[in-house]
Amino acid sequence: MNFELWLFSIKRLAQTMDAAKLIYDGLSKEEQEELKKEYEAYVGNTSGSVAAAHDPHERIVQTAGRDNLGSFAPEFARFNDDILFGENWNNADIDLKTRSIVTVVVLIAQGITDSSLRFHILNAKNHGVTQKEMAAVITHAAFYAGWPKAWAAFNIAQEVYSS
Repeated sequence: MNFELWLFSIKRLAQTMDAAKLIYDGLSKEEQEELKKEYEAYVGNTSGSVAAAHDPHERIVQTAGRDNLGSFAPEFARFNDDILFGENWNNADIDLKTRSIVTVVVLIAQGITDSSLRFHILNAKNHGVTQKEMAAVITHAAFYAGWPKAWAAFNIAQEVYSS
C-alpha cells in the first residue's frame, strides 16, 4: 500500500469515527448502554465497561520520575513527569488509545520486555485497547519487529489481560 492511499484511508476512518461519535452522543443513556453491551460482545471485552469511552480530554499525570528518582536525578524525573508524560502524552493530536498502541509497538520493536512494557500494555488496556486488539497489534508487530520479541510481549499481555 502506498503512503497516499494509507493516509487517505486513515482520514476516512477518522471521519467515520467522528460521524459515529455524533450519532452515539445523540442516543439516550439506555441506548448508549445497549450499544456498549453489543460492542463488548463483538470485541470480546468481558470487563463490564468500555474503556474506549474515556473522556477525550482526560489528562495524563505522571509522578513516577519524582517518586523514584526525584532526589537522585531530579532533571531526569522532571523530563519524565513533565515533558514525556505531561506534554507528550497530553498532546491532543492523537488519542490516548492510539498513543498507547504506538508505545507498545515501539517497546516491542526495541525488545523492551521489562516493567515498562507491562505498564504500557496495562495503560493501553485502560485506554480501551481490547484483548483482541492487543493480540492483533502484537501479531502485526511480530512480522516487523521479530517473532521472539512478540512471544515475550504476548507473555506479558496475557498476564495483563488475565487480571
